[in-house]
Amino acid sequence: MVTKNEHLSRSHCPLAHCLDIVGDHWTLLIVRDLLLGKHEFQEFQSSPEGISSNILSNRLKKLQEQDVIRWITHPENKKRKLYYLTTKGKELLYVIGGLMRWSLKYMPGDKPVPGFVADIADNPAQARQEILQTLQAWETEYNIENG
Repeated sequence: MVTKNEHLSRSHCPLAHCLDIVGDHWTLLIVRDLLLGKHEFQEFQSSPEGISSNILSNRLKKLQEQDVIRWITHPENKKRKLYYLTTKGKELLYVIGGLMRWSLKYMPGDKPVPGFVADIADNPAQARQEILQTLQAWETEYNIENG
């Protein structure tokens, strides 16, 4: 199991340090879902990739420890949490957008491309702006001061 600081003692490479946080199969998919407006545990589980509940719990905890995400108590049910991206987490939008554009260029598939992926590929600056505005509106609605 990779610890959160595994490469710090062995490498001065920023990419190695970044991969300690977001380098597994599931983490960037969770961040993608947060960028696209999912906020609840069950919403993450409903994504087509099919993450299991124990892996999802682990990754959410790891992202919280790294201050990529935070949570608030759901206003309608105190047993539920609403997760959201910190400023640090939102900056992963640039990474995810770049990976999506790279994938569309070099790994085209035969399945239809979801609208948000096409938007990121065709007009990345506008897509980023729209995503960030949507996140800001959600944070305003829930009185979240993000840092």
